[in-house]
Amino acid sequence: MAVAIMRAISRALTRPVCSVIFEVSQGRWQSSRRGGRSVCAGGLCARLPKQVNESGPTEARRLRARATEALVGPGTCVRRSLAMVEQLEGTVARIRYTNPESHWTVASLEIEGAFAPITIVGALPALADGMKVRLDGAWVNDPRWGKQFKAERFVELIPATRDGITAYLSSGFIRGVGPKMAERIVDAFGEETLNVIMESPQRLSAVAGLGAKKVRAIEEAFRERRGAQEALVFLYGLGLTPGLASRIVKRYGDQSIALVRSNPYRLAEEVDGVGFLKADQVARGLEIAVEDPDRLRAGGVHILQAARSEGHCFLPLEHLIEATSHLTGVDRSLVQPALDMLVLDGRVVFADWPDRPMERAVYLTALLDAERRLAERLSELAVVTPVSDPESRIDAAAEGLGLALGDGQRDALRTALSHPLTVVTGGPGTGKTTIIQCLLEAAGLSQSRVALAAPTGRAAKRMSEATGQEAKTIHRLLEFNPIGGRFQRDEADPLDVELLIVDEASMVDLPLFDSLMRAVVDTCRVVLVGDVDQLPPVGPGAPLTELIRSETVPVVRLREIYRQGAGSTIIDVAHGIQRGESPEVTPAGTTIQDFYFIHREDPSAILATMEELVTRRIPSRFGFDPRTQIQVLSPMRMGLLGVQNLNERLQSILNPSGTGFQVGERLYRVGDRVMQIRNDYDRGVFNGDTGTIERVDPVNGRLVVVIDDQPVIYERNQLDELVLAYAVSVHKSQGSEYTVVVMPVTTQHFKMLQRNLLYTGLTRGKRLVVLVGTPKAVGLAVRNQEQSLRNTLLATRLQRLAPSATPRSMGGHP
Repeated sequence: MAVAIMRAISRALTRPVCSVIFEVSQGRWQSSRRGGRSVCAGGLCARLPKQVNESGPTEARRLRARATEALVGPGTCVRRSLAMVEQLEGTVARIRYTNPESHWTVASLEIEGAFAPITIVGALPALADGMKVRLDGAWVNDPRWGKQFKAERFVELIPATRDGITAYLSSGFIRGVGPKMAERIVDAFGEETLNVIMESPQRLSAVAGLGAKKVRAIEEAFRERRGAQEALVFLYGLGLTPGLASRIVKRYGDQSIALVRSNPYRLAEEVDGVGFLKADQVARGLEIAVEDPDRLRAGGVHILQAARSEGHCFLPLEHLIEATSHLTGVDRSLVQPALDMLVLDGRVVFADWPDRPMERAVYLTALLDAERRLAERLSELAVVTPVSDPESRIDAAAEGLGLALGDGQRDALRTALSHPLTVVTGGPGTGKTTIIQCLLEAAGLSQSRVALAAPTGRAAKRMSEATGQEAKTIHRLLEFNPIGGRFQRDEADPLDVELLIVDEASMVDLPLFDSLMRAVVDTCRVVLVGDVDQLPPVGPGAPLTELIRSETVPVVRLREIYRQGAGSTIIDVAHGIQRGESPEVTPAGTTIQDFYFIHREDPSAILATMEELVTRRIPSRFGFDPRTQIQVLSPMRMGLLGVQNLNERLQSILNPSGTGFQVGERLYRVGDRVMQIRNDYDRGVFNGDTGTIERVDPVNGRLVVVIDDQPVIYERNQLDELVLAYAVSVHKSQGSEYTVVVMPVTTQHFKMLQRNLLYTGLTRGKRLVVLVGTPKAVGLAVRNQEQSLRNTLLATRLQRLAPSATPRSMGGHP
């Protein structure tokens, strides 16, 4: 009976022409506590999703789009257009490729009566060799690989014949059961074998060679496989993609259905790729009420997490209530009790807001803990003993390096040698790298007693190149363990160094800075070097800005320009933007210089001009290589002038015919400029590293990228870490420098027009920067500083903990 119900449900959910719920009428209907429906028989209950009821499937959104005819009434048939959705049944002959993360699979399928196996592709989690399946999908013609069946989803078919059951049991999913043992089992129970395994597994002990241990193994393996398949069908019916459904089953196993039914909103916090909106879609399928407390609590957490992704550490309580009410569509009066429950659960905290005593600040608990802990740690740093005779040390270091130091640089070195924590900030060309070089010499410490760190791999490499000493990413310095998601270095096992210098400190967010300071011993001297006028960190908080604003630590602001000479137009324009001055459009016929602003109004004209600049005008006039020396930056990813479209356009012009292959929407060709977008410590490549594709292997989906003169192999399942890099976002460019920068500035990017974004993009260029766009857009960006403000109370906490409120700023900092 159980097997019959499973077969009926599979047919009801996947049959292409007619799905009749009467096929499971031998069972009984029962209602769940939240109004859902199940069909039960033979001790097995299978949940039917909301879209399936007594009148037949009404998967409204999907079926309306592809149905050509629908009748109404009990036993309804829904007739789908065979031109749009087709179905195949067969046996998986061989899995040729599968991506463990996306579950994209290429396999051979044997169809009864067919001359040869066909190729099936799609996101097909849990597909295995020997599995008999029914697939929904459509035939496609791949330009390289020919005709394939692209499957949207599949259901494993329960075999009904003796031969089918024997093949099923010996397919490898039950350890220790091969063809001979499978034959003995089927000889004993015939076509009832699967019912026996599911309902009376103890009867298997009658088969010769099956002891109690092996019987338990068969029962457990069968239960896990059956549970996974039932869960996948259940989750598919709720509108989840195969990839997400597989992640849920991997996370919860045979408890997937029960846990999702009880509270689908836990998916948003516990399963990667499932946010509140997707969990809410699942909940609607389960007919959970809009006022359900779980839903309101999840909505509140979602709003706080969205604020975190925008850089905020907290939200005002009233703002959170209003936003949660708007998101969930319920009255404000129902939101406050839900937030109170989050506080009782320890997931959020209501905190005082000293600047606004009539309001409360609402934090995710982990963020408040990090902010408080960081403030306390910074206030606890011991007053380290100043080095003896710092002036002589500074003079000796400068002479040894052959450098002439300015007054601001000497102030920075003197301060760093005399205090436990120093902030050095300045724009491009103000000598920050020189200070790091001299400080290493003047400190008089062995390399083993010094740590150099930066937030990105690219910045760490630049630091190493400038100093001749090893610099690490902060994650590597703290020995990040990706398996546990924790740092090995902390207060229990701190860094054994006397001097820590952090470059590009403006990019370090609050949680990372908290982790770094937890790993610093009291006697360590810490020097933070960066440009506070650049974009704030991608993550929450802005520790460097807050340290400066608190006026509780020594701050040296460098103002004198050294690099490239005082006549550099790039640097002049950058410092003008800091003062709120917009660059002027470059007149036609201007002699060669290092900065140009070309006026174009229409976005299509901006695009055409940028393409011409990158591919023809800059290479011919200045001699720069468009593939390796010219970098296009854009404030946004999407749109006509966004990173994605710019990459596709530039690839088609600069590298139209290179050998390559396509993965999803990405096309990789030999000669393409590409960027690594995640840190990979095992292979030694880091977020922001760029290189060139040297070789490709389309058959196996493998390619070789040369990064810093070293070949790096990428397997197909690693290609999601690699993107085209003819154009990159301004945020992604932080910590990098380029020979040439070309950047659009248009009101199309209105939301991203900020002074610090324009300043950051401009200061990435070393020898030439070209802006293309409108004076209006540039003016809007220069005037807009509001987006730099973040909800964080680190500065306030530092001021409260400081022994004295006396400002200790230097170098002209206001």
